[in-house]
Amino acid sequence: MMIMIAVRLSIASVDSPLWVNVVRNRFDRFKKVPFSATESILIIPRVGAILLTDTGGALTVHAVAPDESTLAFIREAITSEVASAVPETGQGHRLELEWDYPQHIPVPFR
Repeated sequence: MMIMIAVRLSIASVDSPLWVNVVRNRFDRFKKVPFSATESILIIPRVGAILLTDTGGALTVHAVAPDESTLAFIREAITSEVASAVPETGQGHRLELEWDYPQHIPVPFR
């Protein structure tokens, strides 16, 4: 059995729900396989499969990898996608991005 490491990114707007919509639209460019009413698996080139949870006002991205170096690459690629959709302004960030390591692998990745 292969050991996998999970990482999670929570994305929320700082000042307007518009910015989460912009990121959602950015992710809509990728092939999407619905998993539930709020979850879809997206296939991102060079990254692989991610799980996107859309609760309307916020997005959560889950990814898994066999090692930390692969996770670092995935984190960088997803952060780049988000930054391309909503660039930072002179006044600061429009989005709050919070990375963490969940205790469990999301069900769609098991």
